[in-house]
Amino acid sequence: MKKGLVCVIFFSCICTYSQYLNKEVKAVLEVVKSENIFEITSKAENMSDINQSLTYELKVFKKNNKSGNESESNQSGRFVIAPDEIKKMCFSAINSNDENEKIIILLLIRNLDNEIIGKARNVIINGVIESSAHKVTLKNKPKDGIRLRGVVLEKVKTKPGRDFYGFFYSQFLSYNFTDSRIVLIEEVFSRGRTTKIHIKVDNIKVYEFFVQPKTDYLKNNANIAVRIIYNYFNKKEKNYIVKY
Repeated sequence: MKKGLVCVIFFSCICTYSQYLNKEVKAVLEVVKSENIFEITSKAENMSDINQSLTYELKVFKKNNKSGNESESNQSGRFVIAPDEIKKMCFSAINSNDENEKIIILLLIRNLDNEIIGKARNVIINGVIESSAHKVTLKNKPKDGIRLRGVVLEKVKTKPGRDFYGFFYSQFLSYNFTDSRIVLIEEVFSRGRTTKIHIKVDNIKVYEFFVQPKTDYLKNNANIAVRIIYNYFNKKEKNYIVKY
């Protein structure tokens, strides 16, 4: 009777603990197979409204079921992530051409109290990527090498406008958007000699700001714009505009 009670309590604790994983910050594993190489990218997605100072740990366990040989590799580090940001943390490549080999990939994200708040796990058996829990993202590299992740067009007129587009597009790519809607970066003349950047999604303006030839200013607006598009795609809002 006591053993049964202990098991129930233990199972309840595990379920309660799991409910808190990937709520504020989600751990994401992207695995791409190219011949006998598995390319692993670990990311974190901040779904909260505040900046988070966190640590990550990527563990890769390999075991040969025939020979019994085992190995383990580990990458870790600290990072700060802004609200609604998706941050790439580390990259690893694994060579696996043994059908008797089992690989377990584990990504853990901890807060400043060393509590695990994000977790992703993936298993590779006999060279095949198995499905896994915790919303791990799996990808197979297309045979033709082409993958459409989102389209960004630009109509800029000045050097600061081109600089902004470069900062924006770099951030945009890091989010791996798969939405089919087209994003347009358009620079228009405003009062006097000033210009404004309009950012549109399917011709709906979602953000605008006056252009200034300052790198930090342009980078900041690029970060803001990408986060707005991230929310726009996720929430599918149709009619709102943010002015800086």
